[in-house]
Amino acid sequence: MEALPSGYEITVADLEGALRAQNVDVTPGTIALIRTGTARYWGTNGSDHAKIGQHDSAGIGMRAAKWLVEEKGVLAIGSDTSGLEYVPPKPEDSQMVDGSFNPVHVYLLVQQGVHILEFNNLERLAADRVYEFAYFLTTNAIRGTVAGTALRPVAMR
Repeated sequence: MEALPSGYEITVADLEGALRAQNVDVTPGTIALIRTGTARYWGTNGSDHAKIGQHDSAGIGMRAAKWLVEEKGVLAIGSDTSGLEYVPPKPEDSQMVDGSFNPVHVYLLVQQGVHILEFNNLERLAADRVYEFAYFLTTNAIRGTVAGTALRPVAMR
């Protein structure tokens, strides 16, 4: 699929299907990167807010987050969206973490200490069918910045 629609909840079944299709698995201590297709609409500077908005709020829900952490043992979870989780959340997801609007964030960051890596441009890796690679992350090279730059993972052979 080119890109998931806005508000789509990526389920455990979706993740399992993607892993089967790619013939890989998520193992303890790895980083799981989830491509929704949103990054394809960023263009050179992310200025097409209407097009990005049609896809940007797709993401994982609490069940998928718990599966990745508690069953698969991930160290971090990333996506190509501005927020890892789908929005708006279902009431039952919010109730799991005292009514938060961002229940997956609360669960991962606060309750589990699992890092979230957003704004990963995964389009080139997907086009090249690269599913396993080393992930290197450095701070922005722009003085005074700490966040807000799209990440571009590179596969090393």
